[in-house]
Amino acid sequence: MPAAADHTAEPASPTPAGSDLPAAQDAPLFHERLLPGPGLWITAVLVGGALGLILVPVNLTVAIVVSAVAIIVALLLVVLYSPVLEVTEGRFRLGRARIEVELLGVPVVLRGQEWARTIGQDFEPLAHHCVRGWTRTGLRIEVLDDEDPATAWVASTRRPDDLALALRTAQTLREGGSR
Repeated sequence: MPAAADHTAEPASPTPAGSDLPAAQDAPLFHERLLPGPGLWITAVLVGGALGLILVPVNLTVAIVVSAVAIIVALLLVVLYSPVLEVTEGRFRLGRARIEVELLGVPVVLRGQEWARTIGQDFEPLAHHCVRGWTRTGLRIEVLDDEDPATAWVASTRRPDDLALALRTAQTLREGGSR
């Protein structure tokens, strides 16, 4: 079941060097919303339903309406509070945080035990983390800016290879455009 259906599969076309097209920098090379797994969706529906169930002794119609509204609100909150990972030609957005791609090192794809170790015993307190427990893969990117207190960015993603490729592409486009 593809839980992260909110993503763009096609990369944006690169802007030719020296071109003055500001919209090209905003076109995403990668976009993924870290939607939760089935367990949280079921929990949201059950919590919404439980709110309506409380009102059954008062009035069945009110209970059904409250239940339906509560379920819709709970599901909307799940979507709205799911972080977005996005790479454009110039920036990497991880949740609400943003960083210029030229300030990032080489992305390292982490799977299985490497990922578990990175978010577990090798946890870096100075790194910026956007980790979701329902993902089994992620990415670690070193921050090259000496003035930035974060040593790295660590991100959960269901598509680590695509994210790494998008970051490398954005860095290459940025280097080519600055010459």
